[in-house]
Amino acid sequence: MQKLVNDLVNAKLSRRGFLAGMAAASYSVTAAKSALAAVEPFIPGGDLPTDYVRTVEGTGADLMLDQMIESGAKYLFCSNGSGMGPIVDSLVDRPQVQLIQATHEGQVVSIADGYAKITRKPSYCFYSRVGLPHSTSNMYNSMKDRTPLVVMSDHANSDREGTDSHEDIDNWIEAISQYTKWRWEAHRSDRLAEWVRRAYKVASVLPGGPTALRV
Repeated sequence: MQKLVNDLVNAKLSRRGFLAGMAAASYSVTAAKSALAAVEPFIPGGDLPTDYVRTVEGTGADLMLDQMIESGAKYLFCSNGSGMGPIVDSLVDRPQVQLIQATHEGQVVSIADGYAKITRKPSYCFYSRVGLPHSTSNMYNSMKDRTPLVVMSDHANSDREGTDSHEDIDNWIEAISQYTKWRWEAHRSDRLAEWVRRAYKVASVLPGGPTALRV
């Protein structure tokens, strides 16, 4: 299928040729038409739907929450911490997302895990970086159960990296590498929506599992 899509997008293959190629590869008519519809916006000369892209202005927290809303998030499971200030401020203007607070980071992951199991959709949780080690036992459980979670935590300012600053270590990502399918440390607020979306997609693709994003 990859070659067919490449040829279609690069104008080396017509839509009819794409459907014929899919049929020759033993895909059903329904699957072929669904694939064509998905790639249609990228075909030269094709018209993008008016709602396919949109421009968003705001803080990094605004971008994160807007991307979460686009993915269908209704809840953000959290444990209160100083790094959550911008997220809480942005939630004031976004009643679509309800904040569910727990008293311990391990509980946050456990609650988010249960919600994801029931809904069969990735859930989001956020807490302070110092709580990340507390949550790893339940992140391990989620990884073994293949539960789709997006785990987010804050990190110190970039200018403090490598200085053994207060409540910080050099590599938080390494500590959770065995319990996550994908992990990333963000250093650019303008790309937060991209990374939240990637964390969601990787967590949701079978076999599922937790992904982690430090912001």
